Amino acid sequence: MLETIHSLLDKINDIAVELQEPTTTKLVTAVREQLNTSKLRILVVGSTGSGRSSLSNVLLEQPILPVSPIPKAPISINIQYGGTDAVELATTNGLNQPIPQKELWSIVTRSNTDFTKYSSIKVETNCELLKTSEIRIESIAARRSITEWKELLAKTDYIILVLKATALLSEQEKQFIKNILVSNFGLERVAIVINQMDLVPEDEHVSIVELVRSFLGSYESQPVLIESSAVLADYGYEALMSLVKVSLLEKHNSLKSAALCQAMEICLTELTEGIIRQNALLALNEAQCKDLMNQIDSRNQWLQTRVEKSQNRVELFMSTLIKEEFFREIEGFSNALREQLPKEIMSVEDITTIRRYLPSYLDTIWAEFFYSQQSFISSKLSSEMVEISKLVEEELRDLFGDNIVKVEDLLTSFDPTPANRKAVLMQKKTSNQMGTIATGIQFAGFLLLIPALPLGVFTIGAGQIVRVAYKKEMQISEKQSIVSSTLSTTRELECQIKKQVEAQFVTLTEELKQRISELYDQALTEIYATLKNGVNMHKELGTKKEQLDKFNTVTIPELSKQLKQICCQDAI
Repeated sequence: MLETIHSLLDKINDIAVELQEPTTTKLVTAVREQLNTSKLRILVVGSTGSGRSSLSNVLLEQPILPVSPIPKAPISINIQYGGTDAVELATTNGLNQPIPQKELWSIVTRSNTDFTKYSSIKVETNCELLKTSEIRIESIAARRSITEWKELLAKTDYIILVLKATALLSEQEKQFIKNILVSNFGLERVAIVINQMDLVPEDEHVSIVELVRSFLGSYESQPVLIESSAVLADYGYEALMSLVKVSLLEKHNSLKSAALCQAMEICLTELTEGIIRQNALLALNEAQCKDLMNQIDSRNQWLQTRVEKSQNRVELFMSTLIKEEFFREIEGFSNALREQLPKEIMSVEDITTIRRYLPSYLDTIWAEFFYSQQSFISSKLSSEMVEISKLVEEELRDLFGDNIVKVEDLLTSFDPTPANRKAVLMQKKTSNQMGTIATGIQFAGFLLLIPALPLGVFTIGAGQIVRVAYKKEMQISEKQSIVSSTLSTTRELECQIKKQVEAQFVTLTEELKQRISELYDQALTEIYATLKNGVNMHKELGTKKEQLDKFNTVTIPELSKQLKQICCQDAI
């Protein structure tokens, strides 16, 4: 049976090579990789902050991956079985770099990590689940083209999509489900986990689940739906473990068979689409191709005007709809914080505890605020970028007129969103002058110990007597001093944060404007190159046309028939 599969893949690959369709050859390579492992390949995927690492730790039943409210870099993480724990960084230049496991946290959470240098992270650990399965963790925010997602899905058997209950079904998540999962994988071998349900009021749980079901209801197949909290061990734990340890284990062979058949179908579909694209190009005669190329060359001013139009739209969107609303959220949060802090500080008995933990407490709650706002910013930004992509396509239609109908399939999948779109908080540590009279007296005593030992000892003792006699009053006074200083610092911090956010939005807006310019240029360059190739292709038009027709009407249908026969088997 395997020989038949390999033979079928060889035929698909030979046609792809002959037609110069590299996308199909890459997909064939991915399917062959899938054939080489008997382990079930599970993909855990979701948006930033959805809890993919926490969920994976639950599945592995041990805290292997770093968990943090700090957004993690979108680097692929591959988890495999190993006798001992080991972590290895794979760089984009092909080098592998072993690192201590304790450094993994800093790599994926450090704000200045250049994740473009790393292709993936491999983690090995001794876990029972990994004896039969492999887990891969991906972010839907990763800069992957549709072609790259197809390659990844071609070597995946089962998908666990993690959604964040507190920021459910963002535009980015909806687009991923619609354009990536449904179009290239389906939902039969998908489980959707609604994570962090513990952060949502209990009376809203039913409506959250219904919202997800309503969105999925428009699709023919329906995924498994699980409510969960990776933080609370008993919330959704049994359902998750039953899925991976019972259902997936029992369906191991059938899942791999279904995944392999689907991956091969994707290869055939991609090959067929390549033939359609080439036929569309052949439908344009040589003169038309040259005319379109000349049209591109002569419309530089037109292009610049359209680019500026899109850039102005983004600048207006960023400065008014995103930044101003974000500023209002910052002000509201800061006001609520100043109202709450006095109560919290005064309720703590131990002054040392307040001093020790107050700075880190302020850091944490501000970081969590920015973390929660990131979902809002990413969702709004993703929605706007989808609209910008549509605008670019419409502008190109204006450029080419009716001819765009014949070349529109040559356009790339637009993704104008830059990788750097996170709101990063660079806040100062709280530094307050919170000394009291007694502390001052004792400090002075220490200074006097060197020149005048008896006087120094007496002064320290006096300070201690004052402290004991007026302990309660002094504690209240010291707490009030801390409250006053903290409130003042919080106001300063709000102003500082606004300045930083302002600078970040200026930088991000400029990046987006540059990306839009590149987007137009990228689309036109690809169309131009394809048209130029079309001019050369017309020199051998007769032979090429016959070849494409044969592949389309004879060869591809025969290969599809063979694939159906293979997929009708109970197991491969």
